[in-house]
Amino acid sequence: MATQRDIARTAGVSLAVVSAVINGTTHTRMSETTRARVIQAMESLGYQPNHAARSLRLNRTGMIALILHKLDNPVYTQLLRGVYETAAERGDAVLLGDAEAMRSGSQFVARLLSHGTVDGILIRDDRLYDDEVMAELRSHPKPILTLDNARDHPWVGIDDHRGGEIATRFLLNLRHRRIVFLGGTEASRQRYLGYRQEMQQAGLEPAPHLATGFGEQAGADGLRQALQLPAAPTAVVVNNIMSAVGVLAAARDLGIAVPDQLSVVGIHDVGLMEHMRPAVTAVRMPMYELGRAGVHALYELMAGRPGTGGVIADPEPELVVRDSATALSGA
Repeated sequence: MATQRDIARTAGVSLAVVSAVINGTTHTRMSETTRARVIQAMESLGYQPNHAARSLRLNRTGMIALILHKLDNPVYTQLLRGVYETAAERGDAVLLGDAEAMRSGSQFVARLLSHGTVDGILIRDDRLYDDEVMAELRSHPKPILTLDNARDHPWVGIDDHRGGEIATRFLLNLRHRRIVFLGGTEASRQRYLGYRQEMQQAGLEPAPHLATGFGEQAGADGLRQALQLPAAPTAVVVNNIMSAVGVLAAARDLGIAVPDQLSVVGIHDVGLMEHMRPAVTAVRMPMYELGRAGVHALYELMAGRPGTGGVIADPEPELVVRDSATALSGA
């Protein structure tokens, strides 16, 4: 049976470095390359850490919780990969929870907060939760970190404002002037503010935020509302990429050709968008990096340190140009 000393010899590192990787401690400085080399050595030697002994020694369960809204949302695929891979590197497991079960006094909340269930909790967008639920969670000593821009507690987020800017600037460069931002809720306001800033800098009047929610139906409803505005749009920025699917469906039902009569850009990106017809132009947000940064910051909180939260600046949102947007003819 392989030992930690065997791992150290194979990876060419000290025993202290191996111990730090296995126990998920952060006081031993090492590069990500070194950490990966240790993990590779563990896998090649078939090393299996004694999680029960480790949990007793560190007074930890070896599990963190991740709570998401709409678990079937493909936008979360890369986020989940980042969370699971980073937790696994520290020898921990992830309990995935559905926000639909997060009601005040529910058995799910009680089990989540019971002693010995999890060591910390990651929550995506706590503004979508009932205030009583959040108060109940924060009344317990378990560290909680939000994977979104928060106001008064630890968080790590993506640059939603920049995402709105990039999508809008792209359409402005295609000579569109009647651009509408639709989808999402008031909680996703940073993307709208990015849109509004770009419109104002171009000397244009931004349309009001058509906050119709998330998902395909929300996108369809948003487009129909946009078409009722005094000046119908020639282009739309869609808050969530799955809502963009609804926009395309509604446009087809209404006899509107995309992109010839209406250009569409969605925020977030998933593989499905490449196979839509037309393929959807999107702003790819760093969801994988959000998952990794969130786990690292949560472990800092669990260790009694304030953590390294804030907006992820590298990589920044990236425009993926496909077929759903084109230059406005005759402009």
